[in-house]
Amino acid sequence: MKAISPMWTFDPRKIAHYEKENYVAYYKKRWLTLLRASVGMVKEAFGLSLWQAIYGAYLVARAEIAFAPFPDNDVPLTLAFMRRFFAFIKQVHHADFDVDEVARLEVNWWSVHRRLFGQAENGELVEALAHATAAAYGLAADRVREAAYHRAQGMLCSDRWVNDGQEENSPLLAQEEEELVKAYTALRTAVGSLEER
Repeated sequence: MKAISPMWTFDPRKIAHYEKENYVAYYKKRWLTLLRASVGMVKEAFGLSLWQAIYGAYLVARAEIAFAPFPDNDVPLTLAFMRRFFAFIKQVHHADFDVDEVARLEVNWWSVHRRLFGQAENGELVEALAHATAAAYGLAADRVREAAYHRAQGMLCSDRWVNDGQEENSPLLAQEEEELVKAYTALRTAVGSLEER
C-alpha cells in the first residue's frame, strides 16, 4: 500500500469554508483578510504546518493580487507565483507532479472562470478544473469531474453574489459553500483510491 500523503486527508467542510471566505475577500479586495483565508485554505488542503501555510498562502495571495485587475491583469506574474507555490508543495510532500504543468493548468482555470463569469453554461470551466485537479493529484480527469462540477457550481453562486451587489448576508454565500463541500467530498472520495495503490 502506498504511503498516505497529507494532501489526501483534508476536511472537505473546512476547505469549502476557507475557499468561500477567500472568494469574498478577493472580490471585496480585502487583501489581509484574503491572506488569512488563504492560510487556512492551503493549510487544510495541502496538509501543511502553520508556518508552511503562511508561506504558501503568501504565494497564492500574491498570485491572486497579480490576477485581480480587470482587464489588465498580469498573467505571467500570476503564473510565476503559482509555480513557486507548487514547487514548494512538491518539495514539502515529495509529490509526483510536474510543477510547470500544474501551475499552468491552475492559472488556466482562473482565466476560464473570468471569461465565463456568471454563465450557467460553464462546461469549459468544469473541464479546466478537472484537468488542474487531476494533474495535482495524479488522477485521471474523469475521476475528479464530479468534484470539478460542484466546484464550478460554487463559483457560479459566487459570481451571482458579485453581480447581485456582494451583500454580506446573501443566501448565495451559503449555497456556494455547500456546493464546495460537495466538491471537496467528491475529491476526498477520489483521492481515497490513491491510498489503496
